[in-house]
Amino acid sequence: MRSSPTVTELTVRAITEAELPAVMACVLDVFGSDPAADPQVLERMRALVPVPRTFAAFDGAALVATASAYSLALTVCGGAIVPTGGLTIVTVRPTHRRRGLLRRLIAAHLADSRARGEAMSGLYASDGSIYGRFGYGVAVESDELAVVAGDGLIDPGAGAGLSPVGLGDDEALATLPAIYAAACAQRPGMYARSLDWWRWRRIADRPFARRGRSPRRHVVVRGAGGDRGYVVYRQQLAFDDGRPAGSVDVEELVALDADAEAALWRHVTTLDLFPRVSVANAAVDCPLPWLASDYRRVVRRRRVDTLWLRIDDVAAALGSRRYAADGAVTFALGGEQGAADAATWRLVVEDGVAACAPATGAADVTLDRATLGSLYLGGVRAAALAQAGRITGQPAAVALVDRMFAWPVAPWCAEQF
Repeated sequence: MRSSPTVTELTVRAITEAELPAVMACVLDVFGSDPAADPQVLERMRALVPVPRTFAAFDGAALVATASAYSLALTVCGGAIVPTGGLTIVTVRPTHRRRGLLRRLIAAHLADSRARGEAMSGLYASDGSIYGRFGYGVAVESDELAVVAGDGLIDPGAGAGLSPVGLGDDEALATLPAIYAAACAQRPGMYARSLDWWRWRRIADRPFARRGRSPRRHVVVRGAGGDRGYVVYRQQLAFDDGRPAGSVDVEELVALDADAEAALWRHVTTLDLFPRVSVANAAVDCPLPWLASDYRRVVRRRRVDTLWLRIDDVAAALGSRRYAADGAVTFALGGEQGAADAATWRLVVEDGVAACAPATGAADVTLDRATLGSLYLGGVRAAALAQAGRITGQPAAVALVDRMFAWPVAPWCAEQF
């Protein structure tokens, strides 16, 4: 007679420093990565991943699931900075799926985030079907662009007085962070970067990430007023029937004003031998198509989601941002999971400044927490969400919410985390 298999208890807890290698082994396995391709992965993660914010599930002694969080400072509409837990490295080994581990890990993350005074949790979703049921909604989108480059695409007079200057890695580390920090104040959806973040994620050039392309190139544009923007890109030389067919892959372009942006786009679209330019993560209001002499030479390949938000502390989050229109609305948060606060709220905006508090009585509109996350940074219009059935209420109330939450600058998240 065969004995029954041993059933061990699945536990979820914060890891110790000594368990970080096991965490990374689980992450690499679940995402199908080759550890040999990134020999510095553990050193990088030790510099970036906060061990006290890293949770794991254990089946006996075996580590079988992971989740961690960065302590982010997210810019919201109007320029305020809101502490946000950046959920990352969420994995469950295939042998342990459908056993409630993801739910337990997210619950641990949210409890930790609340204890740290973070009003929101954000993430980049590797699977778009998972996180809506935990209250996360798509808050930021970006466009993938393909550009037929060359002289004449952008007016040579645009950005006059600004000169492109190439920087080595050390110069880039000393120069780019200040430009980026200034840009964060201008656009919602961006988050502050530590020096370690810059060093390990934006400057350190991992050979496996090149995929046959060049190392990263860092170029700033300078004028009488100093550095006004930068672009980071890679190149790959190619020929097609003897004609240059090289490509430029733009990883990040950050500008502090319209002239700097035009000068940077002109730089990357006029590199000899490289007539093809791709941009993986352009803000949805990127001016490049309108800078181009031929609109059709800038093709929007697709629109992708880049930042999902869960509004956890409703009063703090909604009270932190500014609003495009004044008004008052009572809204009910329905269909929540893991909620830690009231279900009905009153939002009052005067001169663009909001106060939000729990309310009683009938709601003007009803929405779920994921939909509130989508509304929050102004990148998704309430009118569109109402058409999809994500917001319900009287048309006048929905129209007021649409006007209040709209914002003139599209949110943009510069990279996934």
